[in-house]
Amino acid sequence: MSFISLASMRATQQKLSNGVAAFALGLVAVTTASVAWADAEVSVPESVVVLGIDGQETGNTGLFSKKHTTIRLPAGEHTITARYDRLFQLNADDHDVVRSKGVTVRAVFADQQNYVLGWQPEPDDHDAAIAFAKQPTLVIKTGGQVVASQKGILTQSPSLISAVMQGYSNLTTSNDGQTDALQHLQSLWGQATSEQRKQFKQWLAQQPDK
Repeated sequence: MSFISLASMRATQQKLSNGVAAFALGLVAVTTASVAWADAEVSVPESVVVLGIDGQETGNTGLFSKKHTTIRLPAGEHTITARYDRLFQLNADDHDVVRSKGVTVRAVFADQQNYVLGWQPEPDDHDAAIAFAKQPTLVIKTGGQVVASQKGILTQSPSLISAVMQGYSNLTTSNDGQTDALQHLQSLWGQATSEQRKQFKQWLAQQPDK
C-alpha cells in the first residue's frame, strides 16, 4: 500500500471519529437541555379552585368552576391565585358549598420538583370551613415542607345558594321589561355538576311560589 493511500485512510478514519464524537456531544447537549428545562408539577386538591396563574385568568371565576388535579409550570418564580371551595353534606337531604375569595401566593419552583397547593389548616367540618373561608391561608408545599404561604383578606364568604341569589339580584332589566334572569340561570345550570344541581333543586323545592 502506498504512503498516499495509507495517509488517506487515516484521514478518513479521523473524520469518522470526529463525527462520532460531535454526534455524542450533541446528544448529551440535547439531553442536558431537556432535563434543564423540565417543568415543575403542582398537585391541586379538590378544595382548591385555581383562578389565575401569573396574572392570567384560568376562566374559573364563575359560580361553577372546573377543578384542576395537576398544573405544570416552567422552573422559576410564579404566582398562583386560588379560592377555597368545598362541598359539605349537612344531612341526608341538605348540602352546602363553602367558598372564599381569591388568595394569591408567590413561590420559586424548581425543575423536576413536585409541589402541593393547599390550605392551612384544612377545615374538617362545615362550621370550621365557614370561619376559615373568611380569611384562608393558601400554602405551597414540597416534601411536606411549606415553601410559600399567603393569608387572604378578611371577608364574608357566601355559600353556593347565597352566591346564586346575589348574582340573581344583580341582573339588569332590558328596555322591553324582560330580564335575562332565565338565560343566566340556564347558563349556570349547564355548567353545574350533578351534585350542585341536586343541591340547587333541594333548595328550590323549599322556596314558596309567588
